[in-house]
Amino acid sequence: MEWQEFKIKNGIRIIYKVLPEFHSVSTGIWIKTGSRFETEKISGISHFLEHLLFKGTKKRNYRQIKEAIEGVGGTFNGFTSEEATCYWIKILGEYLELSLDVLSDMIQNPLLKDKDIEKERNVIIEEINMYRDIPARYVFELFDETLYNGHPLGQPITGTVESVKNIKRDDMLQYIMDFYTSENIVVSIAGNLNEKNIDKFISRYLIPVKSRKDNTFILWKRKKSGPDARVLIKDTEQTHIVIGGLAPDRFDNKRYPLAVLNTILAGNMSSRLFNRIREEMGLAYAIKGMIKHYQDTGAYLIYAGVSPDKTEKATSTIIEEMKKIKEKGPNSNEMKRAKKFIVSQILMDLEDNLEYMLWMGEQRLLRKKLITIKETVERINSVSAKDVKDIAEELFKPDNIYLSLIGRDADEERMVKIISRI
Repeated sequence: MEWQEFKIKNGIRIIYKVLPEFHSVSTGIWIKTGSRFETEKISGISHFLEHLLFKGTKKRNYRQIKEAIEGVGGTFNGFTSEEATCYWIKILGEYLELSLDVLSDMIQNPLLKDKDIEKERNVIIEEINMYRDIPARYVFELFDETLYNGHPLGQPITGTVESVKNIKRDDMLQYIMDFYTSENIVVSIAGNLNEKNIDKFISRYLIPVKSRKDNTFILWKRKKSGPDARVLIKDTEQTHIVIGGLAPDRFDNKRYPLAVLNTILAGNMSSRLFNRIREEMGLAYAIKGMIKHYQDTGAYLIYAGVSPDKTEKATSTIIEEMKKIKEKGPNSNEMKRAKKFIVSQILMDLEDNLEYMLWMGEQRLLRKKLITIKETVERINSVSAKDVKDIAEELFKPDNIYLSLIGRDADEERMVKIISRI
């Protein structure tokens, strides 16, 4: 088996993989909550809490949390996404129990002191302002707002300055009570561990977590409404562009041909867009493609940073290459290279037990049936050129094309006309 699984009495799910070749072990506590579970009023609360849980508990102050882990050579952090929050520690295998003690203490007993809340509120507001001053980052937020207009998936993970200013301590306590519950928690562990002790350790520290209900969110049910563009005029040296649209969700088998399509079109330095936009035409330094998958929808995105006077030419060329692969499909050499690249990247990533823990934890949190590494590799290798052409034909259409742009000079109507040519 690639992993082992069990539940403790209150329903918390545990997934682990023994990797004896490592000295270390990575442990993550995953909670099924993130920005898409939030209302507009408390947008950013998941991320806000993630910051605050490192500030102290009833058992440890913030210094003691850091010193407990770093004092024995470990590292730790947390992150928030649209659908999950994770707190993790990587440490030598002999300190597995310590990592479970600290992580469980953080999620169950945060102090949430008023002074810490106010300090961190200011930190997060500055974080939001910093991202808005980085157009290569902020253009992705604008894209999500355009694509998922009015839906929680279009809300920034950090929240807005307005929402973060108005989140109260009582909101946080209620949010923890509602969302940090046993049904919504997964413990993922990978590395050098004695599996005889796992049940005992986890039960010791996590049995007190209450059962309440499975977290729910607003489903994405809207029809495609492109072409659409959002242009933000800003005095920048480069114009930053994101082009994309809706894509299959995380459960849809079409995500495998989409992964191959993305790799061929814009996924690496051998891709069509990198060769055409950067190497042949010299229009951009950065050009890359990416995919997002959620439980009920997804997105494909192509990013480019170009000189302001090359904005329309670069956008037109991107659309032209998208049309080409939609109409003619990929060639056999591209298919072979793309599949080898994807499989190799997956296998090399999983050589790190932290990445292995993250891969298992996200799957167990958000899937009913886990997909093994072997099955993933087989699914990628089974993708045909026709599958890639089919998914390009399905996604690359005028009603499913959206653009966000930050730059000093661009006409929104003209940009809509350009992307409509797809």
